[in-house]
Amino acid sequence: MRIGEKFCPGILHAVPAKDGMLIRIRVPGGLLAASQMKAVARISTEFANGEIEITSRSNLQLRAITDRNLPAIVEMLSSAGLLPSRQHDRVRNIVTSPLAGLDPEEMIDTRPLVRELDRRLILDPVFAELHPKFSFGIDGGGQTFIREWSDLSLEALPSLSEFQLYLGGASTGISISTGQSVACLLEAAKLCISLAKQVGVPIRGKALISVPEMMTTVVRELSRFGTASIRSQERAAALQTPIGVLPSIHANQANIVPLIPLGRLTSMQAQRISELINDCEGDLRLAPWRGIVLGAVPRYFVATITAQLDAVGLSLNANDGFHGIAACAGLSGCDASLADVRGDAALLAQSLAGRAAAPGWTVNISGCEKQCAMRRGAIVELVADTVGYSLRLNGEATVSHLSPHGAINAVLSAHSNYISGVVAS
Repeated sequence: MRIGEKFCPGILHAVPAKDGMLIRIRVPGGLLAASQMKAVARISTEFANGEIEITSRSNLQLRAITDRNLPAIVEMLSSAGLLPSRQHDRVRNIVTSPLAGLDPEEMIDTRPLVRELDRRLILDPVFAELHPKFSFGIDGGGQTFIREWSDLSLEALPSLSEFQLYLGGASTGISISTGQSVACLLEAAKLCISLAKQVGVPIRGKALISVPEMMTTVVRELSRFGTASIRSQERAAALQTPIGVLPSIHANQANIVPLIPLGRLTSMQAQRISELINDCEGDLRLAPWRGIVLGAVPRYFVATITAQLDAVGLSLNANDGFHGIAACAGLSGCDASLADVRGDAALLAQSLAGRAAAPGWTVNISGCEKQCAMRRGAIVELVADTVGYSLRLNGEATVSHLSPHGAINAVLSAHSNYISGVVAS
């Protein structure tokens, strides 16, 4: 069982998996150029398993790589601008809305802040000490789809061009102007590194705020960046991840969100997406629901793009069964997995296809108790053990030792009950 910081992959930190070496590609804010997607698609075709995984922090993964091909992959990713700093290969988690700059409800366009934060992070060697899972979140006040707090995060305050600073999901009570936001995050990250070393805890937000009086120290050290403010009301993530054609901030544009089954694209699909985005001069974003957004698409181009996406198996139909289902690598990619979770997830999707989609319906299927990369708060969780699956509903254990067929039937029953509850409310 591989658990620990050293098994967090990067481009220069390939880690062994059951199907070969695995690398993770940092994509700050999920902002990806069409040419970069094209490069990753080519690498996947030539050197990996022909698939591209999108992670829950809007990064990319490639699997089934051999050691001898790693130098060529590193060179190609570096040439594509996806390895701007070898030292900061695993300092990668900057999360923002995949609709940043596109969402009509947004108060602050976070894209310039994401780019500035990333630029300054990789200029300073001290940030290479951050934990590979350490994440920065910048929420511009539009729709939010992130279901767990970042280690350090900024949340736009209503009706103000200001953010409130959070550490591990807890408000610091400091209000920060847009102009000071990046400087404050950088100083806060340095503070996290030094304080974590002093008290002997991982360099993570939750670990730090669990230490008595730590928040008091953090607030004192960072108060010069802003002013005291009343804690803003915690915003819940959107119940339903979007699928289909969404309005944009510009009336003559739209945002297209196809369904990416289980967060995996084939290299052919990725290549086609890169071509479509290039042709329409739109924006490509990776999303924390392990999906993509084709943003700023001219309205006259929407029908063409949706038809082309459908032609390569990327549907805009939320009722195709896969919507809301997440699964880990399973038997084919992980030594720890006790079940073919991806195969079982596909069978579940076939059984759910055609049923009405319901806001908030989510299913996690995990090959073991580690539940790697699973989003928190799923309605239904199937967790494999040596004798079958255990079923959890809303975090509560209900049934154990279910066969794959029995587990699928149990989820179908839970879906029917969930639909009934949504209709009744």
